[in-house]
Amino acid sequence: MKEKINIKALLNFSEGKYSYNDYLKVKDWFNNIGEQGQLKAQLFSQWEDSLNDYNGNDKSLNHIFEKIQHNILLEEKKEAKKINIWSFYRQVAAILLIPVLAFSVWNYISLNTDGNNTTEQMAQSWVEICAPDGGKVEFLLPDSTSGWLNSGSKLRYNPMFSKKRKVELTGEAWFDVKHINDRDFVVSVPDMDVKVLGTEFNVSAYPEDDFTNVVLEEGIVEVNGKAGVFNQILAPNEKIAFNHEEKSLTLTRVNAEHFSAWKEGYLIIDNEPLGDVVGRLERWYNVEIKIQDEMLKRYRFKATFKDEPLEEVLRLMAKTTPIAYKIEKRSEDASGVFKKKEVLIKLRQ
Repeated sequence: MKEKINIKALLNFSEGKYSYNDYLKVKDWFNNIGEQGQLKAQLFSQWEDSLNDYNGNDKSLNHIFEKIQHNILLEEKKEAKKINIWSFYRQVAAILLIPVLAFSVWNYISLNTDGNNTTEQMAQSWVEICAPDGGKVEFLLPDSTSGWLNSGSKLRYNPMFSKKRKVELTGEAWFDVKHINDRDFVVSVPDMDVKVLGTEFNVSAYPEDDFTNVVLEEGIVEVNGKAGVFNQILAPNEKIAFNHEEKSLTLTRVNAEHFSAWKEGYLIIDNEPLGDVVGRLERWYNVEIKIQDEMLKRYRFKATFKDEPLEEVLRLMAKTTPIAYKIEKRSEDASGVFKKKEVLIKLRQ
């Protein structure tokens, strides 16, 4: 790299405080986004140095990531410009998050406590990454583990992550875990812990769903039920589904790529009943779907969509099954906030 990365410059860039020369510097740092091994290593080192050097009171770091998302969403609403800095920035937001958080720890936490108190307070702090409804977010963790968060999902981890690689997931995420000798990586959801050394897998644990699913693409994972309910080792292309109500576990062979295709923009419905598909459609398009005839929930669908609008998906589904649908206009509530778009599905007469 021609010039050493400046964390403060990156933070200013995330806040929109930059000149054209600053933009050129940041662009140069991240220009070779496909060959970023050296960059990742440097950012990871700066992250660890910042954690070792700082001390102070506990502060939430959630607002840093939320501010990045907010600024990106605002920029997307503007008319496209000749040089769209945010289009470039969105590609590297997950990588940029690491130095931003590292600098924030140093900048926002006061220097009034001793090392022991600092360590204790760090253990009680959390960093949270969120994916907005109807969207997806790519992330990069301090150990170089990468992945994607699906619509409406949250991923939390402790700033002491480099010592204990454990994350808490609400919703759905795909992980590509960085292998580190003798350092397990654990994904914790309400009813199980998924432990790996280095692998690719998908976890779906939305609170409103009946099942928690784990699907393995590569490597080996160990799934442990909370309170010793079960223990299961997965091989590639295996899926376990834990039924929350019945407390039962099902192991099946699957095409694992179908369960992670969402991160590439594919919506795959593989001979599934409409009642099971509705939740995914609601999260995918950030809508509320009401099925007015109970028998329709049993109709099965098999289709693959790539970045298709909601209207087209519904139209194609209606061609193969006896359903009729209506997309209601969005309405405002008493406070002037627009409600989610509502879709009504019923039996076609």
